[in-house]
Amino acid sequence: MPVASIYIQLLLYCLILISGQAVAENSSSQLPASSTPFELTDQKVQYIDEMLIWRALDNHQAPLNFAAIQQLLPQSTAINKSILGSSGAYLAKIPLRNTKYLTSTWYINPHTNFVDKGIAFWQQSDGNVIKLADFSQFNDQNIPILMHSQAFSLTAKPFEQGTLWIYIEAEQYTYPLDLKVFSESAFYRHQFINNIVTYFAVGVMLTLALFAIIIYFRTRQKITLTCAAYIGLMGVGWAAAAGLVDDIFSITLFNTTFSGYLLFPLAKAFACQFTKQLFNCELDFPKLASLLNTITKICLVITIFMPVISFPIAYLISHIVAIIWLPLSVTIGFMMLKQHDFRAKYYLTGNLLYALTLSYYMLTHTELFDSIIYPELLVLTALAIDCICISLSLAEWLHIKQRDYNRNFYLARIDPMTSIGNRYALNEKLEEINHHFVVVFIDFDGLKLINDQLGHKQGDTFLKTGAALMSDTVRKYATVYRTGGDEFVWLFEAKQLKSIETLTKKVPKLITTCESELRKNWSDAGISYGIAASNEANCQSECLTLADERMYQYKRAKKQPS
Repeated sequence: MPVASIYIQLLLYCLILISGQAVAENSSSQLPASSTPFELTDQKVQYIDEMLIWRALDNHQAPLNFAAIQQLLPQSTAINKSILGSSGAYLAKIPLRNTKYLTSTWYINPHTNFVDKGIAFWQQSDGNVIKLADFSQFNDQNIPILMHSQAFSLTAKPFEQGTLWIYIEAEQYTYPLDLKVFSESAFYRHQFINNIVTYFAVGVMLTLALFAIIIYFRTRQKITLTCAAYIGLMGVGWAAAAGLVDDIFSITLFNTTFSGYLLFPLAKAFACQFTKQLFNCELDFPKLASLLNTITKICLVITIFMPVISFPIAYLISHIVAIIWLPLSVTIGFMMLKQHDFRAKYYLTGNLLYALTLSYYMLTHTELFDSIIYPELLVLTALAIDCICISLSLAEWLHIKQRDYNRNFYLARIDPMTSIGNRYALNEKLEEINHHFVVVFIDFDGLKLINDQLGHKQGDTFLKTGAALMSDTVRKYATVYRTGGDEFVWLFEAKQLKSIETLTKKVPKLITTCESELRKNWSDAGISYGIAASNEANCQSECLTLADERMYQYKRAKKQPS
């Protein structure tokens, strides 16, 4: 575990360096005071710090017009920043100035994932007021689609100065509530990257879930259902949290972005069951299986109550579930890897990557990682990779099961002493034949005498040698099966009825060849046999019985004095 701890710290440190470099490359010009205009420049991305603009409101009733917003400002108070975020209504009054000599358009992007209501107004210096947008989840038809947050445009004339008023209301905010100001070209690039990565990541998860369901209908393995439910719920949850569900279905009854957190505990319940089944914990690790079952039950109970509790509490519970599950899943991955269970290499890789990025994402809600453009995309990408790794671990599990099944299938049809097919294999082959055939029932003579005089070990050697000799002798014409003790069956396939007579005539010569070879080492050895063809019986079993009866007739005839 110390090595793992160092590895995690190094990766996290690398992420810090990368994020720090990204911030340095897009250094923000911050508003020094509320009365000093924020300058809109050619800079691609600018940031306005949350502490400089937002004021908290006790009134949660959304204002209908600009005058109502102005009346709310004196009632506002300083924001109370918390890593867990907050809820309620916020108001921002931001002096802005266009420093360009051309009429230009910028896109304003409040860093808020969950918005129940948002209104933006542009108050020009002459007092004229322009309503810029309603940008809530319930009313986003006239604003550009942007996953994970929303944006609206602001067009300013050359060197125009005015005031941007923004009112937002939500059941839950995640900090920081920075405002990003994009140039037009930078916004379209940001929108493209943001949306494409989100669509792709969610698409990967839902596609993998669909594949797992298809595999279930072919294999009927329960693990494929738990895998499909786990991956599918994560895909649906992030699609909802990103705003994709609302954009597709235009749902107005409730804010669908909250649904992702409501589904999270249920997804982890299925993750527990998938983990238990993946590593066969019920048999090999009963204590771990008990722990996973307990967490599953807790998550199911939480899921039942999630829709009826306030979203801030549901939001907190989901984070607690994540804090418990992610270290546990990584620990299980390391533990199984130590057991040389190589399904764990995929399981551990995916969960470790997801745990690191989700931890990083949670840290972006603090001042340690301020002004990061794509924290959600980092988590989504890692989660998509995690789901791919989970699917690979499922594929490894299915491969092992298939290999075990093939081995058992083979062993169930092969005689362990002689390494040729047994009675079960013979019956299967007879059922497959839809044309004529000839069977020769074989019984070795002298085996009892060899066992009594030379020992059972020599008797076993006799059987092995005889089986190998018969297989080599009739290889071009027939297949040899051991049906018990010293009894064997030769099976000749006849494509046409007229071939039966030709095959039947070959048998005595082949028997004589085998018998002569056996007597070189065992002088008392012999072969009794009986022949029957498919045209002499109504079914395969009757044909075998007839060949058996003829073999005993042949044996009795050999014992009679000449």
